[in-house]
Amino acid sequence: MEHKTSAMCQLLSTLNPGTKVNEIFMQGSSEQVAHFASYDARTRLATFVQQDGDLLVVDANRIDGVELNT
Repeated sequence: MEHKTSAMCQLLSTLNPGTKVNEIFMQGSSEQVAHFASYDARTRLATFVQQDGDLLVVDANRIDGVELNT
């Protein structure tokens, strides 16, 4: 069965590590983060660095939105 890549996964695959991100939105809630760390297209896991330096790893398919610094 062929799996289509979601628009969010496509967006995450274009971000460079260190891209400043304010927060991510998932299923009606939000999580503040400092910046994007990585995205693994095989597992569809996205990693973000939080304000305190901790890592937040999320299933990219569950991310509804990303607020980027411009």
